[in-house]
Amino acid sequence: MNTDVERMIAKIDLMDNKNMYIVKDCRLIEHDLPDYGETLVITIGGKVDRIETKTKRKV
Repeated sequence: MNTDVERMIAKIDLMDNKNMYIVKDCRLIEHDLPDYGETLVITIGGKVDRIETKTKRKV
């Protein structure tokens, strides 16, 4: 991920399935996704509040 703070531009790799990006308060937050499990994006008042990740292990 490349960011240009002055022009408020971020370049992200759309072919990377291991990351999720969230924009909050003009910041780009990168979140690594687990191999197995679930990721919840919790919103309050239409804005992202937190990310909850539950990881699993495949046997």
